[in-house]
Amino acid sequence: TVIKDYLSDIPVRALRPWLLAAVLMIILQALPADWRETLRYDRDALAAGEVWRLLTANFIHLGWRHLLLNLAGFLLIGWLFADEAAPLTWFFVLLACCLASSLGLYWLTPEVAWVVGMSGALHGLFVFGALSWVLHGHGVGWGLLVAVAGKLIWEQTNGSMPLSAEIVGGLVVTDAHLWGAIGGLGAGLSTCIWRRLPARL
Repeated sequence: TVIKDYLSDIPVRALRPWLLAAVLMIILQALPADWRETLRYDRDALAAGEVWRLLTANFIHLGWRHLLLNLAGFLLIGWLFADEAAPLTWFFVLLACCLASSLGLYWLTPEVAWVVGMSGALHGLFVFGALSWVLHGHGVGWGLLVAVAGKLIWEQTNGSMPLSAEIVGGLVVTDAHLWGAIGGLGAGLSTCIWRRLPARL
């Protein structure tokens, strides 16, 4: 099975860029608190033109526990899906998911004043990876897509998952998960179309 294959064959080479991104997040978390505040998603600051926050907010966290939780999810996604696409493709997918999460909050969830963390982008990366499995003929990808869709529906109707706020140490902004997942879906469909274009031209 696909899961068994990954258990016996960790894609070490494909994971290297993911490990570098993890190191970057650790370095950013070690910065002084006032420095990190200049990187977080802040609605008023964005309105004033500090657009870098749309991206950097995804790489800083409420605290070390929040960071470790997101790093675990990030590296798990990398372990499962890293060799489904080239590193440069993953870079653009990560960028798309980060921006989709932040811009979704800015345009469609105006009540959120500030937020930090990569959970929104993680949902998008997971969707992209699961969709890649589907496109490569791995049926388990459908199950993963159904699972993440179920989680998103729960969050939109019932709020954050039980104990999630206690685990991360702060309020969970569930809309960030939704917008990030949509970004991953859009990136996956766009990649599929792009790959098929040469065959049609």
